[in-house]
Amino acid sequence: MIERYKKPKIEQVWSDPEKLRLWQETELAVIKARVSLGQMSEDAYNEISELLHSNPIDIIWWLKREEETRHDLNAFLDERLRFLPESLQPHFHDGMTSYDTEEPAFASMIKSSISVLEEQLQPLLETVKSMARNYRYTVMNGRTHGQEAELQSFGKRCLTWLVVLMEDINNLTRTKESLQYSKLSGAIGNYRGLSPEVEAEALRILGFKPFYGATQIMPRELYAPIAQAVCQIVLTLHKIAIDIRLGARSGRPIYQEPFGKKQKGSSAMPHKKNTISCEQLEGMARMAKGFSQTITDNISTWEERAIEQSSVERVAWPDLFHIAVHSVKTMTRVLQGLVVYPDNMLAEIIDSYGCYATGEAKEFLRHHGHVVGISTEDAYRIVQLAAFNVFETKGERKEMRQNPATSFAVAEKMFLNLILLDTNEPFSIREIIEGGCLVVSDQLAANQGTVDRWNNLLRKLFGVVDIQSEWQRIFTFSYLLAGENTLYREILGE
Repeated sequence: MIERYKKPKIEQVWSDPEKLRLWQETELAVIKARVSLGQMSEDAYNEISELLHSNPIDIIWWLKREEETRHDLNAFLDERLRFLPESLQPHFHDGMTSYDTEEPAFASMIKSSISVLEEQLQPLLETVKSMARNYRYTVMNGRTHGQEAELQSFGKRCLTWLVVLMEDINNLTRTKESLQYSKLSGAIGNYRGLSPEVEAEALRILGFKPFYGATQIMPRELYAPIAQAVCQIVLTLHKIAIDIRLGARSGRPIYQEPFGKKQKGSSAMPHKKNTISCEQLEGMARMAKGFSQTITDNISTWEERAIEQSSVERVAWPDLFHIAVHSVKTMTRVLQGLVVYPDNMLAEIIDSYGCYATGEAKEFLRHHGHVVGISTEDAYRIVQLAAFNVFETKGERKEMRQNPATSFAVAEKMFLNLILLDTNEPFSIREIIEGGCLVVSDQLAANQGTVDRWNNLLRKLFGVVDIQSEWQRIFTFSYLLAGENTLYREILGE
């Protein structure tokens, strides 16, 4: 991983010194297991252990030896054996193959990387929880298909981010179960080197259980779901980043990622506040998917063993964790510094002219309108027409749409005229429907006679006093968002 995205804790986990330290611990665990089973003396183990620990692994020597042998594990053995007397050398790596040494270490590195990732995820979860509480009553438009939908609180949107992150973490936790297993069962997995008893005891010392049915290596089916779970966390962060990017678009942003006082958004356009952190997360997601797929492809291996997966795992696993930790830290910083604009959220609602409650209005007319002859189809079309009416263009605006500018001078004139236009707000759908003020629209297949009939039925319906208050109530925040209490209770226990 390049320095820009490299994370020190992940770098340390996958470093050569750490890998070789774990290899040595595996070799010593096998010797100690033989002592526990009465197959060799404890004095021999103590002497080997003391000699190896008092002579740290020389990474430079090992790397030079690897260039000669073109085999990193054999180079490691040569580096270690030079500190043991000939009488003790036969006990080191006795009956083992390379991946007997490497597999427990590999699983340990994945375990440690997950722990680093989990440490970073906790502050992110707490941040999102805090946002959900803080913005519980900050009302905004929900959107489906990129269009304004029903109302929600921004706190509720934060809850939707929270629950998927929690599910991703739970999924990662489930996949960790496969890391309790490893193998020391020999070159093709049939115990021609170490006995099953030595394997079981050595793995116990290392914190593992034997996996019965391995070949020369552990089946990568056990590890692919871990990579997929890590990748999914990055993909979820990408999804949150998309929400932020969509909300930060110019015009009337509802929130923006933090922007430093000395930061520059563009070399050409000084006004820009580009969402660079959230955009970067999309790039991180693309890389994470690539590494996850590559690791998944490692499931396929020739018969009992080939070496294709080795080069992949040296790169893909550490880089996948670098990406995941970087993404989590980036999103935590973005959310902790997110600039929220509740006024713009409310302005969007005002500009919807009551359309945030079209669903409730439709159901109201369905349940109350049948007494005056309003059918289910009528109810839908009445609300639909009212929504078209409030956004219908008129006068000079309509002319602008029908007659495009023929020169930049004409466009300039249209621009200036538009600034000066009377911007009186139209009726909301609540007033149009309540007053029976529907107007024929060329967007809907309803003629003047049908619209007149609807208006007459609406005036008759809303002539009932008791209906008025209930109708007005369905447009209030407290009515429309009452159901969010369930989400806060079930997700946050509040």
